[in-house]
Amino acid sequence: MKWIGYVCYGIYVVSTCWLLASAIIQLHLLRHSRKQKVKKRPGKLSTLPFVSIQVPVYNEKYVIEGLLQSLTQLDYPRHLFEIQVLDDSTDETCSIIDRQAAHLKQKGICISVLRRASRDGYKAGALEYGLPFCKGDLVAIFDADFQPSADFIQSLIPHFSDARVGLVQARWGHLNKHQNFLTRIQTYLLDMHFTVEQEGRCQAGYFINFCGTAGIWRKRCIIEAGGWDGSILSEDLDLSYRAQLKGWRLVYDKDIIVPAQLPAGIEAFKIQQFRWTKGMAQIAKKTLHHIWRRPLPFAKKLHSVFHLLGSFTFVCLLLNALLAIPLLQLRQQYPEFIALTNYTAIGAVNLVALAYLYYQSAETSPQKNLRFLRTYPLFVVVYLAMSVQNGVAVMQGLAGMQSPFVRTPKSTNGSTQQSYVSLKVSWITLLEAGLLLYFLYGICLSVYYHDYFLLFFFVLMCWGLVILLWPFARTLIIKDFVQHKPFFQKLKKAFSF
Repeated sequence: MKWIGYVCYGIYVVSTCWLLASAIIQLHLLRHSRKQKVKKRPGKLSTLPFVSIQVPVYNEKYVIEGLLQSLTQLDYPRHLFEIQVLDDSTDETCSIIDRQAAHLKQKGICISVLRRASRDGYKAGALEYGLPFCKGDLVAIFDADFQPSADFIQSLIPHFSDARVGLVQARWGHLNKHQNFLTRIQTYLLDMHFTVEQEGRCQAGYFINFCGTAGIWRKRCIIEAGGWDGSILSEDLDLSYRAQLKGWRLVYDKDIIVPAQLPAGIEAFKIQQFRWTKGMAQIAKKTLHHIWRRPLPFAKKLHSVFHLLGSFTFVCLLLNALLAIPLLQLRQQYPEFIALTNYTAIGAVNLVALAYLYYQSAETSPQKNLRFLRTYPLFVVVYLAMSVQNGVAVMQGLAGMQSPFVRTPKSTNGSTQQSYVSLKVSWITLLEAGLLLYFLYGICLSVYYHDYFLLFFFVLMCWGLVILLWPFARTLIIKDFVQHKPFFQKLKKAFSF
């Protein structure tokens, strides 16, 4: 059965090569993002356009009031903008919106609240529903947890002096980046996306993407590109590519930062990641063949492939993780596999490249080095462990499996609100628990065989899965077990845990 071993080894090598290629692509984008190009900010428009501001909302009672208050502070003439709240809520968010809308109307702000009979198409469906009612030629879009600065519109609309520009995307900031280890990890992820990927692609002239919020679209661009598609979980990326394939130009302005709340709980973070990774895979399946048929520069096509298949790295990580124990067994049964698997250590270069990328994209501060050394190991273990659910999400997306748009539960002032968070154990949670046992077995095998080549990898996977599973384990042990057992209730009271 040695041939099966060679098949496993071949799959491991191919997936490792994809990870290395992805790292090289990212380093290439870093090089472009660091180029010192003299860029003049566009001049002011001779005539200020009317701007419609769309706010898609679904059960956002903790954050919607903050966004609406921020929009009242815009230093744009009040007769030249309107706020359109697209409310699909089913809770007290509705009454909060109605109360705020009445208050803003008294202050002379044009605001309307649109509600649909059904939530068809989710966020994309709401945006598409409201588009015909938008009075402006430009349409700004904000998720409910964002808080734009007063000069947001004034700073971005000059880019539309170029008639080819269909979108201007601002950079995301973070209101609660130092709340806990999870928000710090997300800060590295998002900052790398905006300072390396978005800036690098924009500088090089590659396709970039709207990030779902904190951007301004030209209404005609949305219509000509075919509008919002609610069947795709990443409707923003989908529309971005369709618009650029139609000849529109998308602009990223790194100087305008719009802060928002980062998910501070594991479950909210996992919901967001699942939606993003599956959505990217859906768009890759839908769009890549169109890109390769177009007469575009090869570099632009290549970067589009790695952009839309960016989430495929999770599949490669998951494959490598699953194959690690068979490879450990092969090293014991067939001596030639010892040398072969030793060569795969070059895959560690990927971790070095990622460390360099995230370090370069992190904000500059006197504590930068120390903070990075504390946070990056946690980032690595969580990133590895997320390959389980995200790998599943990517495979579902490529297979064409549909799933509902599950919004990311939002909180206020960084507090961990549980009203919108469900800690029910899903089959993916059970899969993560099973793989935790699988990698614990790998640790035991490494010790038993005195072969520690893959031990560090097994430890990282176990560490990350424990972090992801802890909220569910805590709920199961404390709420579902301890609270129903008198003996454990006494222990809980005695030791206050």
